[in-house]
Amino acid sequence: MKILEALKRDKKVSLTLGIDIGSSNIKLVDLKPEKDVYRVDKIALQPLPPGSVSQRGYVNLISVAEALRLLINAHKLKRRKVATSVAGHGVIVKRLLIPPMTQKELEENLRIEAKKYIPDVEEVVLDFHILSQEAEVMEILLVAAKKEIINNYIAILEEIELEPVIIDVDAFALQNAFEINYPHEVKNVVALCDIGDSVTTINVVKNGECLFTRDVAIGGRFYTEELQKEMGIGYEEAESLKLRLKDEKNPKVNKVVSRVSRLISLEIAKSLDFFSASYPDEKINKLYITGGTTKVPGLKEMIEERIGINVDFFNPFNNLIVDANKFPLDYLKEIAPFTAVAVGLALRKV
Repeated sequence: MKILEALKRDKKVSLTLGIDIGSSNIKLVDLKPEKDVYRVDKIALQPLPPGSVSQRGYVNLISVAEALRLLINAHKLKRRKVATSVAGHGVIVKRLLIPPMTQKELEENLRIEAKKYIPDVEEVVLDFHILSQEAEVMEILLVAAKKEIINNYIAILEEIELEPVIIDVDAFALQNAFEINYPHEVKNVVALCDIGDSVTTINVVKNGECLFTRDVAIGGRFYTEELQKEMGIGYEEAESLKLRLKDEKNPKVNKVVSRVSRLISLEIAKSLDFFSASYPDEKINKLYITGGTTKVPGLKEMIEERIGINVDFFNPFNNLIVDANKFPLDYLKEIAPFTAVAVGLALRKV
């Protein structure tokens, strides 16, 4: 599911450079097709200055462009066609039942249909995917993203001479990575959860179809903010403390971490309850979690206890060819939680 169609198309089909602009890091993945599989050619991560990207879509164009420029130059990347993605408050995803019509008619009437659910429809970019079509009704997946956010991302990429060909949604990029890496799970009902710095994305999928998706404005940054308040320390010190949680013995710190983990677990549980209410006949077999926040000790176990479903860490390199000399196992394990969306974007073709 793409929000923005390719701005320019070559006759030859090729992969894109996957660039995931998060609120704390830019993640980059470059893949190479190899027979029926893909080889990892580049993986990179560039931290962003605090406040560069907010959960409500604000983007500091200068700081993000500069960080991305550093990343591109450091890795001497030749591929210029880029797929990136959006999430959070600036994105709406809805399954709609509408009167049957042709693809052309739907394209012409999409904004009229969308206006019933999106008040400021003139301020968004719209896209859709037809899920099913019967004699009396058709079901579509409607996606809307704020024009301001889309334009900001395009401006950043073009500023450093990259060509934005696809702007996707985080949930669908994650689904893309899942289907490549876990082909044996595709027929099952599986929940995918990316717990980022400021947004947690939940996507429930089955047979290559998105059944349910929800973005929640909570993530790793909440640990930092709560540690600041509780410990009376600055942002950088709190962020540093969060990264050392594995070895932390202070009961006060552990109490804060436990409280925030419970909140994240609750939001994930609520999202899955919403899904179950809409699909009472479907049972989720497994939840895969990814995102930098999954490194917080005990979070996986707390989520599993809360939702009563088997929870596992998502491995975005599970079914890809990876050169162990180029990317040692320890490095892959360390960076894997950050790169699932970027892998899904790098799999997109134009």
